[in-house]
Amino acid sequence: MASLTGLLGKWPLTRQIREYADGTGLEAMSDKTRAMHARIDGAEVARSVCPYCGVGCGQLIYHKNGKLISIEGDPESPISQGNLCPKGAASYQLLTHDRRVTKTKYRAPCAKEWTEIPLDRAMDMVADRVWESRKRTFVHKK
Repeated sequence: MASLTGLLGKWPLTRQIREYADGTGLEAMSDKTRAMHARIDGAEVARSVCPYCGVGCGQLIYHKNGKLISIEGDPESPISQGNLCPKGAASYQLLTHDRRVTKTKYRAPCAKEWTEIPLDRAMDMVADRVWESRKRTFVHKK
């Protein structure tokens, strides 16, 4: 009987009744919930701006060991004050979804066949060409 009493004493409902509590404090916790931690515990935080529109909502990007953990609204952002629209809130999925495009087709100059290259490499190639074109053709006003 003592083991049953000990077991019942560990239940959150029993603690709530015994302590006349409303069930929102420590009495509602079990051993399992005490052992749980937020997935962002120990993660590094980078501030960013949502990529979807021109409003400029602030985002907090949580990452650990080079892996994206979570994206949330930045409460210190004077524009969004911690809120994100549905597209901004789903930007985590933009980077982590299993159907995310990670490769693209590329046809080298004078080549007849297309080859598949990583999307990151293709983006770097485009950025390099835009930068080179700007350096070559930019006109400074006097």
